[in-house]
Amino acid sequence: MISDPGEPFDVEAFTAEHTVPDEENALVPFRNAIGLLKGKIPAQEISDASDSLCEGTLTDKKMQIALGYVKDNELALQNWEKASHKAYLAEEQPSTINFLSFRESIFDTKYMARMVVIRAWIAAENGNDTEAAKWILCNRRTSRLVELNSNANSRIVGYLINYWTNKLMVKWLAQQEISQVKLEQFLIDVKSIHEMIPPISVDFKMHYLIQLNSQKLLLENRNPKSTPTLSSSIMPWKLYFQGEPELLYRFYGHCIANNLRFIDKPKFQRPKISLSKSGRQYVFETPVGSSLPPSQLTPAQIEDAAQFSPLFNAHYDIEPMMNAFDLELMSHRLIETAIQLEIYRKAKGEFPETLAHAFPSTEELPVDDLESTGAILHYVKENSGHYRLWSVGQDGIDSGGKDLSLGSESADFGIEMIRKP
Repeated sequence: MISDPGEPFDVEAFTAEHTVPDEENALVPFRNAIGLLKGKIPAQEISDASDSLCEGTLTDKKMQIALGYVKDNELALQNWEKASHKAYLAEEQPSTINFLSFRESIFDTKYMARMVVIRAWIAAENGNDTEAAKWILCNRRTSRLVELNSNANSRIVGYLINYWTNKLMVKWLAQQEISQVKLEQFLIDVKSIHEMIPPISVDFKMHYLIQLNSQKLLLENRNPKSTPTLSSSIMPWKLYFQGEPELLYRFYGHCIANNLRFIDKPKFQRPKISLSKSGRQYVFETPVGSSLPPSQLTPAQIEDAAQFSPLFNAHYDIEPMMNAFDLELMSHRLIETAIQLEIYRKAKGEFPETLAHAFPSTEELPVDDLESTGAILHYVKENSGHYRLWSVGQDGIDSGGKDLSLGSESADFGIEMIRKP
């Protein structure tokens, strides 16, 4: 048991809760679908083609190769779509995962998801908006399963699938012609998929278990050749805690527990991390020498160091991870709001003058978690078929909703919708 004032973490109970037989494994159907693929995935062509579709550029030989491969693998894609309906189950037993655990979410899943983007585009171009919606939802479910069944490092693939799918969804919303009833059901489905997202703390706990189960790797005098980036993660820990591995895990446990106290809260409600830097004196700046050895640290010093140490940040940088979670949450909220606005347009013939007109009550208005007070998302109607919708973004500054995108580099994080006639 890792005790912490904010949230206790019972390692044995967590492991038991997230362990399932392989035949019940959520990703087994995905593996089976991958096994149906004919020929090697043309990874670069598939990646370039899916990006081009969202940008509106559809020429060159790579596009034809990608379209041909997608067409030839309709059976695999149909099985992939069926697999996406699988309920949440652990990808593999948490008691066995470590740094070397194979993660489908890092390999073929991202290319299959890009193929789904292409498949959705094909359906939309053929005027089959219901079919396009099916494939869009397939990717939404896939991204959730990747995130639910992965550690914090590989969860980034889930973010990428969301990002590709969101760009396609904005493009699709601007031209789709499905009925209001079907679009209302589509919104219900999107929201239910979003509700599959676990607390962020679950990912931190899973990451702790990966560290915990990597003791042998940490103590060996080698770095696995199969993971060339591993040395930057493992070597500092191994050198500083050499001969005292139990303190390494205690230190890491405090890293997890300190962050569990605030990590699940919306950004505008999240307590500030202390500005104290006293913990830095308890971790090394050079592999050996200038700092106190671990055995001389008091429990309070270990806990303090765990919250502020550059050692921890080098291995598992909390701020970028939190930023990624925050942006994903906002992308969900923006997309759901955009669908709600399109439902209003279908009913009234044009987009609303204000967000309040599109929602049944003020309690349901979409909140901007990145704004310091948790204000409502910004919305400006340009004309009957054109609006801008945005969050202030990671910097917390409203830049007026200019040059909006759902990319992290955008000054204001949002959507500009120009409905096609």
